Amino acid sequence: MPVMDEFKEEREALKHGTLKEKFSYFMDYYKWHAIIAVAAIAFIISLAVQILNQKDTALYAAMINGLELESSEEYKQSFAEYASLDLEKNEILFDTTVRISSDDAYSYDRESMASKEKLMVYIASGEVDVFVTAPDVLELYAYNSFFLDLRTLLSPEQIAAYEPYFYYIDQTIADELKAAQDALDLDYAPVFPDPTDPASMTSPIPIGIYLKDSSSLRESYYYASEELVVGVVANSKRPETALSFIDFLLQ
Repeated sequence: MPVMDEFKEEREALKHGTLKEKFSYFMDYYKWHAIIAVAAIAFIISLAVQILNQKDTALYAAMINGLELESSEEYKQSFAEYASLDLEKNEILFDTTVRISSDDAYSYDRESMASKEKLMVYIASGEVDVFVTAPDVLELYAYNSFFLDLRTLLSPEQIAAYEPYFYYIDQTIADELKAAQDALDLDYAPVFPDPTDPASMTSPIPIGIYLKDSSSLRESYYYASEELVVGVVANSKRPETALSFIDFLLQ
C-alpha cells in the first residue's frame, strides 16, 4: 500500500479514536517538534522579560575593603533620593566584594589578586565610577592615570569647599613612573610624597578627597581604616552622578 494511502487511513481512524489514542499518536509523531517549539517560546519570553525589566546602572562605587551593614539599603535609598534617581529604572551598585591588601606581605594572596583582576576588568570596561577606600589602597592605583583631575569635574565653589581635603599626586612622578614602565626599567623605585602636602610636589594634581567626617557612611558600611578617601575613575561613564555621590558623602 502506498505511504500516502496508509497515512490517510491512519488519519481517518484517528477521527474515531479515543483521546488516549490521539494523544499517543501525537507523541509518536510530534513530540520533539512540540518540545522544541515550547522551549523556543519560553526562551523568547524570558529574553523579552529581561530586556523589559533591565535597569540602567546609575552609579558603580567600588567600596574597597568595605562591609555592608544592616542599613546599607537605606543608605542607597538616601543617595537615590538625593540624586533624584528612580530605583525602579536605575540601579545603584555599592560593590563590597573587592578585597585588596596594600601590605606587601599579603598583597599577593589569592583573594587580593582575584579582586585586583576583577577591578581591572571593570575599570577597563568603564563600569566603575568611583573608589571609596583607605588612602594606602588608593595609592596602589593613584599614579597610573586611573583617576580624574578633580579640578576638571568640580565647580569653582566645590573646589573652594573641598580643597582642604584633597588627596594629591605629583604628576611629575606619575610621568617618570610611566616612562620607566614603558622602558621596562625594573630598577626605578618612585618615592611618593605625602598626598596631603601639595607644596612638596612639582606638579600637584587632586585626584581624591578625604572623607573627614564619614560617620554617615560608616553607619551603613564598615571599614577598618580610620581614614577614607573617594576618587572618580578617569573613564567613568557617569561622572555627573559620581559628582553627586561626592557631594552626598561630604554634605
